[in-house]
Amino acid sequence: MGAPATNTLSWTEGKLFENDFNNYSPSIGFAWDPFRSGKTSIRANYRLSYDRFPSQVFANSIFQSAPGNTFAATASGIGSSNLLIRNGLPNLFPTQTPAQLRTPPAFSTGTITVLDPDMQYPEVHQWFAGFQREIGFGSVLELNYIGKKGLHLFGGYDSNQVNILARDARCPENFLQAFNTLRANTTANSCLINLLFTGDPLNNAGTTTFRGITAVANTLVANNTGGGVANAALAVSQHTTGGVQTIGRPANFNNAFFLQRFPQYTGALNVLDTNDYSFYNGFEAILKRRMNKGIAFQLGYTLSKSMDTRSFDPTFTIVSRANNQSASSTPFDINNRKLNYAWSDFDRRHAIQATYVAELPFGRGKHFGSDISKALDYVIGGWQLAGTFNWASGRPFTVYSGLNTFSNVNQSFANCNNCPRNLGDLVERNGTWYWFSTEAEGKFSQPLPGELGNSGRNYFIAPRQFQTDMSLSKKFKFSERYSFDLRVDARNLTNTASFGLPTATQNSAVFGRIRDSVTSFARRIQFSGKFNF
Repeated sequence: MGAPATNTLSWTEGKLFENDFNNYSPSIGFAWDPFRSGKTSIRANYRLSYDRFPSQVFANSIFQSAPGNTFAATASGIGSSNLLIRNGLPNLFPTQTPAQLRTPPAFSTGTITVLDPDMQYPEVHQWFAGFQREIGFGSVLELNYIGKKGLHLFGGYDSNQVNILARDARCPENFLQAFNTLRANTTANSCLINLLFTGDPLNNAGTTTFRGITAVANTLVANNTGGGVANAALAVSQHTTGGVQTIGRPANFNNAFFLQRFPQYTGALNVLDTNDYSFYNGFEAILKRRMNKGIAFQLGYTLSKSMDTRSFDPTFTIVSRANNQSASSTPFDINNRKLNYAWSDFDRRHAIQATYVAELPFGRGKHFGSDISKALDYVIGGWQLAGTFNWASGRPFTVYSGLNTFSNVNQSFANCNNCPRNLGDLVERNGTWYWFSTEAEGKFSQPLPGELGNSGRNYFIAPRQFQTDMSLSKKFKFSERYSFDLRVDARNLTNTASFGLPTATQNSAVFGRIRDSVTSFARRIQFSGKFNF
C-alpha cells in the first residue's frame, strides 16, 4: 500500500478466494390452528440459505486464461502447405517461460477476467407469513406474504472503466471539461489534451492529434451520434506512438494510468465479485377447490415488487456491455454501485394465474341428459374440459441513449422528462407496430457528455403478457382392458400476441419498434387419439 503505480506487475500463485466456513443456515417455522377446528391455519417461517458459485464460469473464463498457466500458439501456412498428419505435427514452441508469461506487457488492448479475492457465497434471507381457511364447497382460501433479501450476489464489472473526470494539476480542466470545450468550438485548444499528447500544455499539436483520431472525431460531432466522451477517453488511453502507449511515454504525458487503472488490459479487466444485492416483497391470494361435483380449480393473484442491482447471471458472458438489456446489470459507475439499484428485469407487478378441470354436465347422471339412451350417453357423456390462464403486467426495460456519455462499458440512459413508467402502448405506425407513439418518442432526448441520463435502469414498462390454453378430452371404454382417449388441445386459444421488448436505443432508426419481438406462438389446435390395451 502506498507504493507508486507501476505497469510491470506480475501474476503470482495463490487462492482464487478465501475459504468460508461460517455459513450456517438456520430455518424456523410454525403452524397454528387458532380455533382448533381443523379449518384454519396460520403459518410463518424464516430461512437463511447460501448458494453455490457456478463452476462453469471458472472453467470458461478463469482457468483457460490464467497468465503463466496457459500458452497459445499458432502455425501459419498450414492450409497452403498441404500438411498431412502422417508427416507429423508442426512444432509449436513457446517463446517465453511460464514465469515470463505471468508478467503482461506494459500496454495492450487485450482483455482478462479475474476474481475478487474477497468473494463470499451468495446469501439469501427468506421469510413467509400465511393464512389459510376452508370456506366450504371443498374450497380453501389462502393469503400469503413472501419476502426475500439477497446479499453478496454473484456479479461482475469492468474495473478498467475510463475516468472521464481525470485531472492534472498543471491544467485547470478535467478530461470531460476539455472534451466539452473542443466539442463546442472547432478552433479551440485544450491545455489538458495538449499535455496528454505532447507533454507541453501550450503545444497545440496535442489538440490537433486528438481531433485527428477517428474514434474521437466521431464523438465531437454535434448530432445524435456525438457526445461519447467515454469513447474519446478510451481512444486516448489506447493511442500509441511508435508502438508505445502515447500517454505513458516520458516524452508525452508519462502517466499510463491517467484514464484507466490497468494499461496492461485496456480492452477490459473484468472482475467477478459478490457485491450485488436484491429485495423482493410479494402478496398472494389463492382460491383453490378440490374436485367436487365435477369441478376443480386453482386461482391465484400475486402483487409483488422485486428490486436489485443485478438481474443478469454473468456465468457465460461475464460482463454484459453497451446497450444490451442485460448491460443494465453491469455497474454504470464502479465507484457507486447503488446507481444500478432499480426494478428487476423480471419484475411483474401484477400476475393472475389459474388452472381448472370441469366435467361437462352432459350424459347419464348429469344435469343435462340424465335419462338419455346408453348409446347417446356413450357419445356425449364423459367429456372433460381443462385449461390454464396466465395474465401478467409488463416487465421493466431500459431505454439507452445510444451514446457512451458516461462510461465506456455501458451506454447511458436516454433522457425523458416528466415521463410516466407506463409511457408505452401498442401503436401502428406506417403499417408496423411500435411501443412508443410519435408524441411519446418526442419526449426522449440525448444526455450531455458526462451525464448518465435521467430515465434510469429498467424505468419503462413493456407490454403485458396473456395466454390461455384449453383442452377437451374423453375416454371411450370398450372393456376393462381396451379404451380409446380422444383429445383436442388448443394453445393460445384466443390467438393473442404477447410482445417482448421494443428496440430501446434512442438514436436507432427503428427506436420503439416492437413487431419483431413477439414472444407468443400463434394459436395451435391439435387433435390426438391414444388406444390403450
